[in-house]
Amino acid sequence: MSRRITFDPPIIAHRGVSRMAPENTLAAFRKAKELGIHWVEFDVMLSSDDIAVVIHDETLDRTTGFNGNVGDFPYRFLKTLDAGSWFDPSFSKERIPTLADVINLLNELKLSANIEIKAQPGKEDQTVKRVMDVIEAHWGNISMPPLISSFSISILEKIRAHSARSLIGFLMHEWRKDWEDVCDDLQAIAVDVNHKILDPEKVKSIKATQRALLAYTVNDVGLANKLYSWGVDAVFSDTPNELLKGAIKPGLG
Repeated sequence: MSRRITFDPPIIAHRGVSRMAPENTLAAFRKAKELGIHWVEFDVMLSSDDIAVVIHDETLDRTTGFNGNVGDFPYRFLKTLDAGSWFDPSFSKERIPTLADVINLLNELKLSANIEIKAQPGKEDQTVKRVMDVIEAHWGNISMPPLISSFSISILEKIRAHSARSLIGFLMHEWRKDWEDVCDDLQAIAVDVNHKILDPEKVKSIKATQRALLAYTVNDVGLANKLYSWGVDAVFSDTPNELLKGAIKPGLG
């Protein structure tokens, strides 16, 4: 692992600042910049016409009010949906952005990103290729490449096969005894872990491998500080504004 990533402040805005703006929208990423957060996290999947779009759920219902699956519709339709009013009417003009839209904004705002790839069954190869093509075409050369993550080892293997230089993060919701072997095989530089399964010894074991350790999803100042004290490098949070106001211990992120 020749690349090291740093986090200052040690907070990653989860789906953007998703308690202050509708998640995974350009407004949510702009809010991160306003707060002084330098990292954002978001999810990517494909529309029916293979456009990489930024949205978390496979279904459209929760964030657009439209009943249907993301992968069943072309982007020319998806972009007409209101992706903001569910959060607040003032965000009614927000739309489901493409990955290219988001990367162009991040380049403008000078923000780094953790991109989680989600693929519909049977479209893993297609999804990885399209996402990687967009990243390579749009990501600014002067900024740190994105950290690309997934719970799926198969998807991460496809990313590594596509590019020897990609920065990979292994997402782990439940503890795997073989996590280090998995990360070694993938040449992963980060492990993104459910904070509920962490303890000081597990943190120590991950940090001993010189990998970045990121914990999700942390919206409590006390919990964030405890994780930092154990050695966690950064936390994914829906409420970075609240964490910034809390007593985040300097130097531990």
